[in-house]
Amino acid sequence: AMIAFYLDRTHAAQGGELPEDILTADIDDGDPELGEFSPWSWWPIVLAGSAAIFIVGLAVGHFLLPIGLAVFVVAIVGWVYEYYRGNFAR
Repeated sequence: AMIAFYLDRTHAAQGGELPEDILTADIDDGDPELGEFSPWSWWPIVLAGSAAIFIVGLAVGHFLLPIGLAVFVVAIVGWVYEYYRGNFAR
């Protein structure tokens, strides 16, 4: 009953049946604006690497924690400001 209630509320909140859920729908039936994505960006990989360094630092040695945190800060700043400098500046 709890799962049915959740699914009913979720279905009502999204406004009924979505075009993605209808088997006979075309691609153009959905909302074309999904956001702005950077398929060429390397910053998410650097961010994942910093998280990996931080987690390995928790498991192996605490000297890696500040290194992972520093790489994390650089990756976040780089990812946020990638459209303000270089070839992709707007």
